[in-house]
Amino acid sequence: MIKTLFIYILLTGILVWNVYPEQKFDLQKSIKQGEKIYQTSCATCHQVNGQGVNPLYPPLANSDYLLKNREASIKAVKYGQQGKITVNGKVYNNMMIPMGLNDEQVADVMNYILNSWGNKAEKPVTPAEVTAVKK
Repeated sequence: MIKTLFIYILLTGILVWNVYPEQKFDLQKSIKQGEKIYQTSCATCHQVNGQGVNPLYPPLANSDYLLKNREASIKAVKYGQQGKITVNGKVYNNMMIPMGLNDEQVADVMNYILNSWGNKAEKPVTPAEVTAVKK
């Protein structure tokens, strides 16, 4: 009886694993989606080329801040930003309003930004990582 139950549980686990395999994160798809979001939500201030508008909006292109402050960058996109930040040696003190993006959209736009204009992230931003970032 116990042996039969064990085999049943094992076979059920194998079936579930094969029917619902863990989905791999598709970075290229995320970047492509992020580009669309960036164009509609971010480019007005940070410009299409990510250069920003000095002294109001910091550059995202070749940005030391993005790579050194990953969680703060995610938080800024998710919740907005107010106060001083230093980007590429220059201080910016302005306000960024929350864009109203869901966690998947935040991850997508972060992946686009972190892999464009000279930026290169070591690992992709996932929706789960964004969800873990609290205000």
